[in-house]
Amino acid sequence: MAKRARGRPAQSAVSDDALLEAVLQSFAENGYDGASVREIARGLDVSHNLIPQRFGSKEKLWYAAVDHGFGRLIQDLMQEAERLGSDELLVLRGLIASCIEMTALHPSLLQIINQEATQPGPRLDYLFAKYIKPIRDFGDAWLVRLAEEGRMAPVSVTLLYFLITHGAGGMFALPALTSRLSGSARELDSAGIREQAESAVNVLFDGLLVR
Repeated sequence: MAKRARGRPAQSAVSDDALLEAVLQSFAENGYDGASVREIARGLDVSHNLIPQRFGSKEKLWYAAVDHGFGRLIQDLMQEAERLGSDELLVLRGLIASCIEMTALHPSLLQIINQEATQPGPRLDYLFAKYIKPIRDFGDAWLVRLAEEGRMAPVSVTLLYFLITHGAGGMFALPALTSRLSGSARELDSAGIREQAESAVNVLFDGLLVR
């Protein structure tokens, strides 16, 4: 029986989560056409056959990676909403801050959207139908209700979405540009990320409050 190359992990020891995280990062950085399953496998030091054996075609792999990343995001936001309590205004503010923090921790999610959103296609259709639209519809109802209660100024959910993601989130999803603008290539630690998220919420959200 052939022996594994010294130092290479056993194929079964590489978890699906580790594979999908690497795949998501590759699709985010290189786009669908530019991503190479062989290069991903080489980066993980596993056989290039391992990923197709587990997930099938490149197309199926993209959907699996997207479900992995966005599924985790939705789960984390739901847990954060429960932790924040019952005041809808405070929950919404907290979730916006959390979205910005999560974009900093997982910039590949916004990068994937950026890759697919430049033109129509089945992958954008999937992202929109399964993840973006449900969040948009939920947020829209929330914003309308708070405006009707006189607690917030009316605001377009589409505008708020772009301000949160491509505005505040863009700082983390576009690191090369961010380092140029800030004059520093230093990565923020968790405290720095939280501080930036809070500063963004002060600008994006608190300005909508009815005083």
